[in-house]
Amino acid sequence: MKRMQILLCAGLCLFLTACAENDTTKETDGHVQVTGEQDAGDSADAQNAEEAGGSADAENAYEAGDGADVQSAEETDVMVSEPEPVDEAELLYEMTEPTEILVENPSQEYYLTEAVASQEERWLSLELLAEEENEIVDTEEWFRQNELPAFDSFHMEDDIYRYEIVGDNYASGYLVSIYRKENAMFLQRLDFSDYRYTDNIKPGDEAFVEQRVWWAQSVDDVLYVAVSHNTYTESCPHTGYLVAIDLNDAHVIWKSAPCMTNGSTFEIIDDTIVCGYGMTAEPDHLNLVSRLDGTLLEQIPVKSMVNYIYQKDDTLYVRTYDTNYTFRILRDAE
Repeated sequence: MKRMQILLCAGLCLFLTACAENDTTKETDGHVQVTGEQDAGDSADAQNAEEAGGSADAENAYEAGDGADVQSAEETDVMVSEPEPVDEAELLYEMTEPTEILVENPSQEYYLTEAVASQEERWLSLELLAEEENEIVDTEEWFRQNELPAFDSFHMEDDIYRYEIVGDNYASGYLVSIYRKENAMFLQRLDFSDYRYTDNIKPGDEAFVEQRVWWAQSVDDVLYVAVSHNTYTESCPHTGYLVAIDLNDAHVIWKSAPCMTNGSTFEIIDDTIVCGYGMTAEPDHLNLVSRLDGTLLEQIPVKSMVNYIYQKDDTLYVRTYDTNYTFRILRDAE
């Protein structure tokens, strides 16, 4: 009996030892891993499943968006490396040092190369509607009452272009920068240095006779400018010109006779330029000049020097030093 008990105890110990060998644990890198007997086939199957699962996960992630991100990054790199096309208009707009084109001064008297072409020559006449004295200092009120655009002697525009007149100081203005109105693109700068001083200057008056560009407007790529000094004719009689310039090559088409304009503005109406000239103790006129060849068509006496001329519909508003005029514009057919 005692021998049987010993054999049973020995068998129980052997059984417990075998179970312990087949179900042991060990720690790996801080994690508890269960180990046991595993044949080579089971290991291979597990490895294949893991690789297959990992590949599937990577492929699914690529298709879900990670691959698109990689592809987008690659395409972005390609786009950045390719040079963008050059926009010539944008390059012109960004120019900071405009090219100055010298405008020749061909004569001190009337000058003509060829007449400007006109599809239908249309001339005008003026019918006086009103004449009244002004207070001389009420210029801004005159602009406001007649709903006229604000005046700036250094900036102006027409339907196509904007103009900026600059010089060495506030009183000077012999450079005319031209910009396209629709996009502010710089086009060219015209230099009127040859017009600043002329001959026959009265000794002692040299400081008063510098001439500048006062106004600029264009029709069909012909630019019309007014050039004059701001003192008496006896100080320098060669002043008060209208000049027509071809904007394609900056050559002078015609130059009017002197003493045609020394006001702040002029108006181009059809084929007629309405301007004015005068000074204290000198004759004062409103002048109608041909836009085509610069010849004088008509002179209308006024009481004092013409300062501002503005057209609004069929009415012409003229402000002289001490008198305001209103005219009706009549075309030749009327």
